[in-house]
Amino acid sequence: MVNKILRNPYVLIAPAVILVCVFSLYPAIFAVQVSFLNWDTVLGTKHFVGLKNYINIFHDPVFWKVMRNTLYYSLFTVVIGMVLAFLLGIFFQENKWVDNLVQSIIFTPHILSSVSITVMWMWLMDPGRGILNYVLHQVGLPTLKWMMSPDTSLMSIIIVTIWKGLGYSVMIVIAGLQSIPSYIYEAAKLDNAGRFTRLFRITLPLLSPTLFFMFITATIASFSSFDIVSLMTKGGPENSTNLVVYWIYQIGFLQFNIGKASAGSVLFMLFVSIVAIANYYFFAKKVHYQ
Repeated sequence: MVNKILRNPYVLIAPAVILVCVFSLYPAIFAVQVSFLNWDTVLGTKHFVGLKNYINIFHDPVFWKVMRNTLYYSLFTVVIGMVLAFLLGIFFQENKWVDNLVQSIIFTPHILSSVSITVMWMWLMDPGRGILNYVLHQVGLPTLKWMMSPDTSLMSIIIVTIWKGLGYSVMIVIAGLQSIPSYIYEAAKLDNAGRFTRLFRITLPLLSPTLFFMFITATIASFSSFDIVSLMTKGGPENSTNLVVYWIYQIGFLQFNIGKASAGSVLFMLFVSIVAIANYYFFAKKVHYQ
């Protein structure tokens, strides 16, 4: 009897379903409910306000600036990160002299804590004593204020994000390249297929499932970025690095406007869902499975 129960597929998936319901589904439903309330966590009062929180968000100029920052941040981190990961993956795959030690060094930033990374980069980007400005000065280029200027602060955050995640992406690309059968390349060489022909006719199509996975996960991760912004700039200067998730945190936990923060969370959840679904249907037909 016990064995029969344990073989039931619903029993096997029950732990995962329970965890998803408790830590994902219930908080999402609760956020939707709270988004229609004016909840003062200091006084402990709350009352129904309907769509007022959503209306206030759409009339908030900071929200639109934050959305624009998030889109720019996501676009550049995903595109540049994937291009660099692909090129490095190809390089490591074709140059066997690059041993596992070098690959491990590249992967190291991904496993370091965000605090360690931000402290290091804040030192590197220090306008007065940073190494980056020292190098720029030595080669005759103008120095930058990096995180201190609204013109370069978002670029600084993008650089740190790409550097942190590049090693992981490179490992994914290498794993995908190693899964491509070598006899396909050997047959292409017998047909006198050139380097670029093999790249665009064999490597890219057969690597497309891996690249598709990287694109979807990197896009969602870029939309949910919080730690680097919180540790390095706190959304400044002048909201130039303020991203949606950090803006929601500011509204909810610094301004104590839980209702508006929940409304922002609901809108952002819908936005990310739409983007993920659109990406899937747009790129799914371009993915070639073996």
